[in-house]
Amino acid sequence: MSVFKVKLNNISQGIMDLNPATGGQMSPSLQRSMWVTGPNRSYRELFDGTTFTDSNYWKRFAYPQVPLADAIVEVVTDDGSVYSDIPEENNYPRVYTMTVAGGSAYAANVIDVVGDNGNAAVSASIENQSGQAVKVKMNGLANAIFDLAANETKSFNLGDAVISRLEFNNTSSGATTATVQVILTIRSVSQS
Repeated sequence: MSVFKVKLNNISQGIMDLNPATGGQMSPSLQRSMWVTGPNRSYRELFDGTTFTDSNYWKRFAYPQVPLADAIVEVVTDDGSVYSDIPEENNYPRVYTMTVAGGSAYAANVIDVVGDNGNAAVSASIENQSGQAVKVKMNGLANAIFDLAANETKSFNLGDAVISRLEFNNTSSGATTATVQVILTIRSVSQS
Protein backbone atom coordinates (compact mmCIF):
# COMPACT_ATOMS: atom_id res chain seq x y z
CA MET A 1 0.00 0.00 0.00
CA SER A 2 1.23 3.48 -0.85
CA VAL A 3 0.65 6.69 1.08
CA PHE A 4 -0.89 9.73 -0.61
CA LYS A 5 -1.39 13.34 0.47
CA VAL A 6 -4.37 15.31 -0.81
CA LYS A 7 -3.34 18.59 -2.46
CA LEU A 8 -6.50 20.33 -3.60
CA ASN A 9 -5.02 23.77 -2.91
CA ASN A 10 -2.51 23.39 -5.75
CA ILE A 11 -0.81 26.74 -6.47
CA SER A 12 -0.95 25.96 -10.21
CA GLN A 13 -4.73 25.71 -9.95
CA GLY A 14 -5.01 29.07 -8.25
CA ILE A 15 -5.50 29.91 -4.60
CA MET A 16 -9.05 29.25 -3.56
CA ASP A 17 -10.18 29.34 0.07
CA LEU A 18 -7.18 29.63 2.38
CA ASN A 19 -7.20 28.35 5.93
CA PRO A 20 -8.26 31.27 8.15
CA ALA A 21 -6.69 29.61 11.19
CA THR A 22 -3.22 30.30 9.77
CA GLY A 23 -3.83 33.98 9.04
CA GLY A 24 -4.57 33.40 5.37
CA GLN A 25 -1.20 31.85 4.62
CA MET A 26 -0.85 29.06 2.05
CA SER A 27 -1.96 25.94 3.92
CA PRO A 28 -4.64 23.29 3.55
CA SER A 29 -8.16 24.59 3.82
CA LEU A 30 -10.36 23.21 6.56
CA GLN A 31 -13.44 23.46 4.34
CA ARG A 32 -12.16 22.10 1.02
CA SER A 33 -12.97 18.55 0.01
CA MET A 34 -14.14 16.73 -3.08
CA TRP A 35 -15.58 13.36 -3.99
CA VAL A 36 -13.49 11.26 -6.39
CA THR A 37 -14.42 8.03 -8.09
CA GLY A 38 -12.26 5.24 -6.75
CA PRO A 39 -11.66 1.66 -7.79
CA ASN A 40 -14.46 -0.91 -7.76
CA ARG A 41 -17.12 1.78 -8.34
CA SER A 42 -16.47 3.31 -4.95
CA TYR A 43 -16.21 6.97 -3.98
CA ARG A 44 -13.76 8.61 -1.61
CA GLU A 45 -14.05 12.06 -0.13
CA LEU A 46 -10.64 13.73 -0.26
CA PHE A 47 -9.97 16.46 2.31
CA ASP A 48 -7.26 18.98 1.47
CA GLY A 49 -4.01 18.29 3.35
CA THR A 50 -4.92 14.84 4.69
CA THR A 51 -3.03 11.62 3.98
CA PHE A 52 -4.41 8.18 3.25
CA THR A 53 -3.04 4.71 2.48
CA ASP A 54 -4.38 2.78 -0.47
CA SER A 55 -3.46 1.00 -3.71
CA ASN A 56 -1.59 2.71 -6.51
CA TYR A 57 -4.90 3.37 -8.27
CA TRP A 58 -4.58 6.86 -6.81
CA LYS A 59 -1.32 7.54 -8.66
CA ARG A 60 -3.43 8.35 -11.72
CA PHE A 61 -4.36 11.63 -9.97
CA ALA A 62 -0.73 12.54 -9.15
CA TYR A 63 2.07 14.27 -11.05
CA PRO A 64 3.64 13.14 -13.48
CA GLN A 65 0.72 10.89 -14.55
CA VAL A 66 -1.31 14.10 -14.93
CA PRO A 67 0.01 17.64 -15.46
CA LEU A 68 1.08 19.40 -12.26
CA ALA A 69 -1.77 21.90 -12.61
CA ASP A 70 -4.30 19.03 -12.59
CA ALA A 71 -2.76 16.85 -9.84
CA ILE A 72 -4.97 16.48 -6.75
CA VAL A 73 -2.79 14.04 -4.77
CA GLU A 74 0.91 13.72 -4.04
CA VAL A 75 2.64 10.34 -3.65
CA VAL A 76 4.29 10.35 -0.20
CA THR A 77 5.54 6.75 -0.25
CA ASP A 78 5.27 4.33 -3.16
CA ASP A 79 5.23 0.58 -2.50
CA GLY A 80 6.20 -0.04 -6.13
CA SER A 81 3.15 -2.13 -6.95
CA VAL A 82 1.25 -1.80 -10.19
CA TYR A 83 -2.46 -1.03 -10.35
CA SER A 84 -4.71 -2.28 -13.12
CA ASP A 85 -8.46 -1.94 -13.53
CA ILE A 86 -8.46 -5.72 -14.04
CA PRO A 87 -8.25 -7.10 -10.45
CA GLU A 88 -6.39 -10.30 -11.44
CA GLU A 89 -3.48 -8.17 -12.71
CA ASN A 90 -2.91 -6.42 -9.37
CA ASN A 91 -0.29 -8.86 -8.09
CA TYR A 92 3.28 -8.20 -6.98
CA PRO A 93 6.02 -10.41 -5.52
CA ARG A 94 7.36 -10.33 -1.96
CA VAL A 95 10.32 -12.40 -0.75
CA TYR A 96 11.10 -13.25 2.87
CA THR A 97 14.09 -15.11 4.28
CA MET A 98 13.26 -16.48 7.72
CA THR A 99 16.00 -17.70 10.06
CA VAL A 100 14.34 -20.16 12.43
CA ALA A 101 16.48 -20.64 15.52
CA GLY A 102 16.90 -24.15 16.89
CA GLY A 103 14.38 -24.90 19.63
CA SER A 104 12.14 -21.95 18.72
CA ALA A 105 8.36 -22.27 18.48
CA TYR A 106 5.75 -20.69 16.20
CA ALA A 107 5.32 -17.40 18.10
CA ALA A 108 9.01 -16.52 17.63
CA ASN A 109 9.00 -17.06 13.84
CA VAL A 110 6.14 -15.17 12.22
CA ILE A 111 5.61 -13.65 8.79
CA ASP A 112 2.58 -11.36 9.08
CA VAL A 113 1.68 -11.12 5.39
CA VAL A 114 -1.34 -8.85 5.83
CA GLY A 115 0.39 -6.66 8.41
CA ASP A 116 3.47 -6.20 6.21
CA ASN A 117 1.73 -5.79 2.85
CA GLY A 118 -1.82 -4.65 3.57
CA ASN A 119 -3.24 -7.70 1.77
CA ALA A 120 -2.97 -11.48 1.74
CA ALA A 121 -0.88 -13.62 -0.60
CA VAL A 122 -2.64 -15.57 -3.35
CA SER A 123 0.23 -17.95 -4.10
CA ALA A 124 3.42 -19.03 -2.34
CA SER A 125 6.60 -21.03 -2.63
CA ILE A 126 8.08 -22.06 0.74
CA GLU A 127 11.58 -23.54 0.51
CA ASN A 128 13.47 -25.09 3.41
CA GLN A 129 17.10 -24.31 2.59
CA SER A 130 18.57 -26.16 5.57
CA GLY A 131 19.42 -29.71 6.60
CA GLN A 132 16.57 -30.37 9.04
CA ALA A 133 12.78 -30.35 8.92
CA VAL A 134 10.61 -27.52 10.25
CA LYS A 135 6.88 -27.26 10.81
CA VAL A 136 4.83 -24.55 9.09
CA LYS A 137 1.51 -23.17 10.38
CA MET A 138 -0.68 -21.23 7.93
CA ASN A 139 -3.04 -18.41 8.90
CA GLY A 140 -2.71 -19.21 12.62
CA LEU A 141 -4.85 -22.35 12.24
CA ALA A 142 -4.08 -25.43 14.32
CA ASN A 143 -5.44 -27.66 11.53
CA ALA A 144 -3.23 -26.02 8.85
CA ILE A 145 0.18 -27.29 9.98
CA PHE A 146 2.51 -29.25 7.71
CA ASP A 147 6.07 -30.57 7.83
CA LEU A 148 8.65 -29.06 5.50
CA ALA A 149 11.49 -31.58 5.17
CA ALA A 150 15.13 -30.62 4.72
CA ASN A 151 15.73 -28.99 1.31
CA GLU A 152 12.04 -29.39 0.38
CA THR A 153 9.82 -26.83 -1.37
CA LYS A 154 6.06 -26.56 -0.88
CA SER A 155 4.09 -24.52 -3.42
CA PHE A 156 0.60 -23.10 -3.33
CA ASN A 157 -0.64 -22.02 -6.75
CA LEU A 158 -3.06 -19.21 -7.48
CA GLY A 159 -6.41 -20.28 -6.03
CA ASP A 160 -5.02 -22.99 -3.72
CA ALA A 161 -4.99 -20.84 -0.58
CA VAL A 162 -5.15 -17.28 0.66
CA ILE A 163 -2.21 -16.78 3.01
CA SER A 164 -2.42 -14.08 5.66
CA ARG A 165 0.19 -15.39 8.12
CA LEU A 166 2.97 -17.99 8.25
CA GLU A 167 4.60 -19.34 11.41
CA PHE A 168 7.55 -21.72 11.71
CA ASN A 169 8.47 -24.23 14.43
CA ASN A 170 11.96 -25.68 14.89
CA THR A 171 11.63 -27.31 18.33
CA SER A 172 12.62 -30.81 17.19
CA SER A 173 16.07 -29.93 15.80
CA GLY A 174 17.77 -28.98 19.06
CA ALA A 175 20.16 -26.09 18.52
CA THR A 176 20.35 -26.30 14.72
CA THR A 177 19.15 -23.17 12.91
CA ALA A 178 16.97 -23.53 9.81
CA THR A 179 16.66 -21.07 6.93
CA VAL A 180 13.40 -20.83 5.03
CA GLN A 181 12.84 -18.71 1.93
CA VAL A 182 9.25 -17.67 1.18
CA ILE A 183 8.24 -16.19 -2.17
CA LEU A 184 4.72 -14.76 -2.13
CA THR A 185 2.42 -13.22 -4.70
CA ILE A 186 0.48 -10.43 -3.01
CA ARG A 187 -2.86 -9.31 -4.45
CA SER A 188 -3.14 -5.54 -4.14
CA VAL A 189 -6.73 -4.69 -3.19
CA SER A 190 -7.86 -1.09 -2.88
CA GLN A 191 -9.05 0.06 0.52
CA SER A 192 -11.73 2.33 -0.90
